[in-house]
Amino acid sequence: MLMLLPQNPSLPVLFLLILLISGTIKLLTVAGGWLVWRMRLAERFRVYRRELSKGQLRSEALAAVGVVLTDAVVIAAFRYFSGPLAAPFSLSAALWSYAWMFVGFEVWFYVTHRLLHLPRFYRFHAQHHVAQVTGPLTALSFSAAERVVLMSGGLSLHFAAMHLMPGSQAGVLAYMLTNYVLNALGHGNTEWLPQRFVTSWVGRVLFTPTFHALHHARYQGHYGLFTVVLDRWLGTAFPDYPRVHARARAGEGLTRIGERLAVPSPAPSVPGVPEAHQAL
Repeated sequence: MLMLLPQNPSLPVLFLLILLISGTIKLLTVAGGWLVWRMRLAERFRVYRRELSKGQLRSEALAAVGVVLTDAVVIAAFRYFSGPLAAPFSLSAALWSYAWMFVGFEVWFYVTHRLLHLPRFYRFHAQHHVAQVTGPLTALSFSAAERVVLMSGGLSLHFAAMHLMPGSQAGVLAYMLTNYVLNALGHGNTEWLPQRFVTSWVGRVLFTPTFHALHHARYQGHYGLFTVVLDRWLGTAFPDYPRVHARARAGEGLTRIGERLAVPSPAPSVPGVPEAHQAL
């Protein structure tokens, strides 16, 4: 998206081009997610076996228009001011930019997301929680104020880093595409990943659709974007997350929004007895 643009366009031209390209990518991503969401196989693996709220799609569609416009403004400003700092394409610069964008957005999103759940700021985040049960369109359901905070903060971190290390527009583009696709997947209320994923080393880093579905149903907890690391470290992960994930994979998704699954307590340790023998 960024690398397909002319070298030195004016800011209005840049805005219109990014509006066209970014809007088209968002539309295709959500449309693809919606087609997958409607599949019979997807219905089998629903995390919450409930219908969308009345009026939810209309509210989310109106919010999506604002998100497309807001993103175009923020990305155009970033491209306009960061263009002179961008390095010529190289694999190392692209990988560095992608990695920094990914990590920077994760930290920025967790911090701001948690702050937006405080009573004094929640009004800016309320649009996203129109969905207690999510669908692909929920990925674009934000207030303009929240979207400015999320996008400008994440891109500003990369803009600052470009003063220290060469940044690549290709790396930024690759991250933005990843962001759009994972957002549609994460809001699909459909668990595609196998049960063993959650307890694997990959699952202890990366999120699943179940992870974010629980955030929408419970409001507090699971504030991460595409990783579970900060939630695990800072105590905002739900203990029953693995069990809810397993239920979804078994075709037995939850039916009540406030439902929480019991988590077995660990067996008490016996002093002086090796842990391996205690399990016998």
